[in-house]
Amino acid sequence: MMENLAEDYKKYRFNFFRLIGSIFILSTFWLVALYRFSNWLFRKHVPYIPTILVNNLGKILYSCEINPSASIGPRFQIVHSVGIVIGPAIIAGHNFRIHQNVTIGMRGYSYDGRTTPKIGNDVTIYAGAAVLGPISIGDNVIIGANSVVIKDIPSNAVVAGNPAKIIKLNQINY
Repeated sequence: MMENLAEDYKKYRFNFFRLIGSIFILSTFWLVALYRFSNWLFRKHVPYIPTILVNNLGKILYSCEINPSASIGPRFQIVHSVGIVIGPAIIAGHNFRIHQNVTIGMRGYSYDGRTTPKIGNDVTIYAGAAVLGPISIGDNVIIGANSVVIKDIPSNAVVAGNPAKIIKLNQINY
């Protein structure tokens, strides 16, 4: 828990004084810290408290709901918290960045035992997007505002629309 929280802290580019100031303006960093703590409690099989912490306190203070069973890698950043819903069993890699009114969750069926998305590393999801169902999102993906993603997205893609379509595919030469 602490190593991921330390990486999250670096992502927010705080120094000591900005960190203290962020307490008074309810910076979204504290929402990420609340998620990390509740996820740690969830993995330790502590009943009720993880749900109370994130679901209730997160809704009251930040208008955001993150299920404690979600597994999100280090350097997680919430840009604007209002309206975000991250459902149970979501898997997201490192450098995951999310904007307001984003929904990530189930779609009513399962695939390979999963019902929720698996999101790669270095993914940004812009305002109002929905990522739904047992799909896979590759690494280095940008999901445009108000997109609805219901199919797998390959790595290095920019997607937009409803339903989301690839509008740019960056080929990386090794």
